[in-house]
Amino acid sequence: MSTLWFFVALLVPCIWGVQAVMLKFGIGEFPPVFMVALRFLLMLVCLAPFLTRLKGQFGKASAVGLTQGVAHFALLYIGFQYADVTSGMIVYQTNAIFTLILGSVLLGEKLTRFGFVGTAVCLVGVSLILGLPQQNTSVLGLVIIACSALMFAIGNICVRKLGPFDSVGLNAAVAMYAFPMLLGLSFLIEQGQWESITQASLPAWGALLYTAFLGGILAFILWYKLLAKFSVDKISPFSLLMPFFAMIGSVLLLDEQVTVANCLGAIITVAGIAIIQYGARAWSWLRPASVTA
Repeated sequence: MSTLWFFVALLVPCIWGVQAVMLKFGIGEFPPVFMVALRFLLMLVCLAPFLTRLKGQFGKASAVGLTQGVAHFALLYIGFQYADVTSGMIVYQTNAIFTLILGSVLLGEKLTRFGFVGTAVCLVGVSLILGLPQQNTSVLGLVIIACSALMFAIGNICVRKLGPFDSVGLNAAVAMYAFPMLLGLSFLIEQGQWESITQASLPAWGALLYTAFLGGILAFILWYKLLAKFSVDKISPFSLLMPFFAMIGSVLLLDEQVTVANCLGAIITVAGIAIIQYGARAWSWLRPASVTA
């Protein structure tokens, strides 16, 4: 991976980590599923001209739209109603673990011993957060976020297995499928949609615009490009950096308190990333030295 692509892979979790903070501003004033429906509406308005880039791949793109668009985001926004940003984002990192496992089982991508050990370490970090949630966080909310992470991982596998897709065209198609389904779901399970539009504050509208244009368009286009260029075992660990960006944002913008469990969980989780990403390289450096000794 070149230096440029490395920084691109870092930029995506940065955008998504801060997006979790923005989401908190939004779901306090918009019904959560309705907010994500509006998000996809804004995306569709901007991306509709790029739908032609799919060139007959709309059927395949529907699988990504249903998993990574509808199911993933509906569960994510609902889950964050009951979870603090830092704990929720750490639990959300199970999407990388799910992606690694599903990639190995369904795509035949090799899960190395370092990938296995790193995944186990990441699970320890996430389990610490699940076992010691903050006072303003329910275990149910964290479980819902974990289910959202699973749907995101399934969407990643669909992108790899059914692609390659044009990244902008795919993002447009996901918005096209997700908007009407999420809007219908909102009117089935929520209320107060019109009131939220007329009464929402500027921070809430700013949060919606951030999640649509930065988190929804820019970050996903870069993410799909990364998935098309590199195997999931190389890319998915970068998403585990989101808790650090979310943690910083939640402290600065939401005045959330970071607990010892949050810090330990984040450190252990990122240690798992390091093992997955750099374990083989570090071992290759150490092994010749040990043999020489």
